[in-house]
Amino acid sequence: MLFVPTFTQTSGSGRARASDAMGFGVTCADALVDGLASHGVDVDVLDIAPTARQTAWTARCLEAFDAAIGDSSSGNGSREQARSGTRYDVVLAFHAFWPFTCDLRRILDDAGARLPLVTYTHGTHWDPTDLFRFERYPRLRWADLGNLLAADRVLLVSDYLHRTLLTSVNEAGPVAAKEITARLRPVGLPLDLARIDAARPTHSNSNSNSNSNSNSNGYGEDGGPVTVVFNHAPIPAKRPELFAAAADEVLRRTSARIVVTRHFPATAPGGAALRELGRRYPGRVTLGEDLPLDDYFRTLWHSDIQVSTALNESLGVATLEAMATGNCPLLPATGAYPEIAAGDPDVLYDRTEDVADRLCALVTDPARRRRTARRHSARTRAAYAPERVAGAVRQVLEEAVGEAAKEVMGDAVGESPV
Repeated sequence: MLFVPTFTQTSGSGRARASDAMGFGVTCADALVDGLASHGVDVDVLDIAPTARQTAWTARCLEAFDAAIGDSSSGNGSREQARSGTRYDVVLAFHAFWPFTCDLRRILDDAGARLPLVTYTHGTHWDPTDLFRFERYPRLRWADLGNLLAADRVLLVSDYLHRTLLTSVNEAGPVAAKEITARLRPVGLPLDLARIDAARPTHSNSNSNSNSNSNSNGYGEDGGPVTVVFNHAPIPAKRPELFAAAADEVLRRTSARIVVTRHFPATAPGGAALRELGRRYPGRVTLGEDLPLDDYFRTLWHSDIQVSTALNESLGVATLEAMATGNCPLLPATGAYPEIAAGDPDVLYDRTEDVADRLCALVTDPARRRRTARRHSARTRAAYAPERVAGAVRQVLEEAVGEAAKEVMGDAVGESPV
């Protein structure tokens, strides 16, 4: 298999423009490659020279892909040799937008390579709550759909995204809906549990261990005040201004600490309010300013409660990582959250005005907090383990390869001998 990674932010190259460039585009992609290898898939990861500029990276990616496809064909690269001589069985792109799946398909078609192309999509213009795509790429809605239709199979990160995509496209047109339905396969996304666990503290100061203070009201599992973590992007779809308002109440009514892992410019939603909280509560509010990944995982291990105020969530990797590290989640009953929380009313809320009260209740009820955290940690680790998700992905790859082989055989039977 030829694996096409997505753009990721290089160290020291400035702020990431999106979460995939600094988070799941790194960790989940690595976990998927390792998981597929454990299932016996021979994976070649496309070698792309790193660069801080996303557009330059895309050009390098496509050049590397073109070279890899050309090198994988024997002889003079004729159509017949491309059908039988390629050393790859399938191409898997981790992100349908970076690079565009359409560009990969064009290169395959130009080379005459009959390789099946499978792509992952982590969000879509066809989810009406995906504000990020509408704000960043407002005119690419139909290109987004055409991009997915350029793949033989489209891997989806959740059942929620599957239902939403089908509903929206069906409203747009039955022909497009029929085409896309045949391609969609919800498989989830693997967590990089190896890297997460490597960051786990070796001493008792983590939320996975109890100590003499952990049963006292207002104390976290590290013996200090309970830590509430907000590990979402500074974008309107995550509604950080709602978190900032709830955090203000929690800081006023309890002894809890607040940790924000991402950089929030003053102009971002909630940015000014979070900075003001840091000024008013020195030592109790930590603004992480885009923590490096291993520091980020260590922070999760030292936290007790993870809260989301998001309007849109196609899966919720930030929440899954927090649950995997033993945090008790508090989540809106929207998007994929009911799915990843197994519909648990102990962690889901319907009204944003209840967030502060729910958080304060968790801060002061360690037994309930710990019980809920442990239940969801075990389930999350099983459901999103690399081996399980990679097994589902492999089944889709085999399906695409089998279908492509039948098409090639059918063409061969129909060809004239003269």
